[in-house]
Amino acid sequence: MIISAAIAKGGTGKSTLLRALASVALKRGYAVTLIDGDVRQNMSRWAQMLKEAGNRPETLQLVSATTPREILEAAELHNGDRSVVLIDTEGTTNDNLMAGLFASDIVVVPIFFALDDVTAAIQITDHYIPLAVETRGRPLPAVFVLTKQTIIDAKARALSELRAIIQANGTPIADHALHNRVAYRDLQSGQTLYSPDQPDAKAIAESEGVFDDVLKTFTEAMRQAA
Repeated sequence: MIISAAIAKGGTGKSTLLRALASVALKRGYAVTLIDGDVRQNMSRWAQMLKEAGNRPETLQLVSATTPREILEAAELHNGDRSVVLIDTEGTTNDNLMAGLFASDIVVVPIFFALDDVTAAIQITDHYIPLAVETRGRPLPAVFVLTKQTIIDAKARALSELRAIIQANGTPIADHALHNRVAYRDLQSGQTLYSPDQPDAKAIAESEGVFDDVLKTFTEAMRQAA
């Protein structure tokens, strides 16, 4: 399965989401390939830090792809049975982002509760995904994943309008969300969710839930398209 994380804006938790999904996939026995199509090379740095810390699984591969062609070729090469390919696209609208969408089986769109973030997420689902579908001629399901969530985000009346905008878009919203936890920040320092001596059980549970939500959304979309 090929999963891209896409939103034309930085700071939404895209890299954190990908690291969490990669952690879960590796724990479940999938061969995981990270395709780093972001000029900031966040996934490349994470893979290197995992190696230096002795936490990089043998089943994790990293491909740095700086052009649309490299993204497409890497996705095709590494996709297969019991494999998960995760594509990190740039936080802007460019050809690399479109290549990531074109190559994918499903798109995860991270959303943080802020107007600019919600607007950027809807831009992906309402404009760029339809362009990819038109070009490649087959469906491309997407799922919103709420990131960096706090108790305030879940209950604040001031955010009710943003929640309504997300719900009205019609794109499925993952049942699970990534909350604002130290465990996710620790991923930036050469860890997976499971490698610390005392893993954060809550972070693992919600990340596994998001992974299952992505699989469920893809399966349901394929059933409806059949």
